[in-house]
Amino acid sequence: MIQQGVFDIQSEMARELSMHKIESKKEVYAEKEHYVDAVMNAVKKQLLSFRKTDEYIEYLKKCVAKANEKLDGLTRIYVSRTDFDVIRAIFSDIEVKQDLRIMLGGLIAENDGLTMDFTFERKLRAEREKFEQRINEL
Repeated sequence: MIQQGVFDIQSEMARELSMHKIESKKEVYAEKEHYVDAVMNAVKKQLLSFRKTDEYIEYLKKCVAKANEKLDGLTRIYVSRTDFDVIRAIFSDIEVKQDLRIMLGGLIAENDGLTMDFTFERKLRAEREKFEQRINEL
């Protein structure tokens, strides 16, 4: 009877300890996510500011040149609604289309079904994954 009581107390303590560990892990995870979100939101703001500069247009020109070289020509460029008129005027010899998925900036270049994605969304996703891995290693 006493052994059963001791076993019950030990089991209850182990259960409570396990619950506390789980809660602690959840809190740490939530804090890490909050930190990652804050950093990514700051980066998004910087990207949106960058889009208002002449350097952004130069960046897009370099992306098109790189894609043109790597894909052996270009048939189409996809850009955001915001960038459409400017890019269409610069690259009048290439079909330019709006892509509603591109919201932060950049472009997608295409030739014969092959594409190169220079969108800020893709770059931000990749950087977020790397950043989360580094945070999780802490």
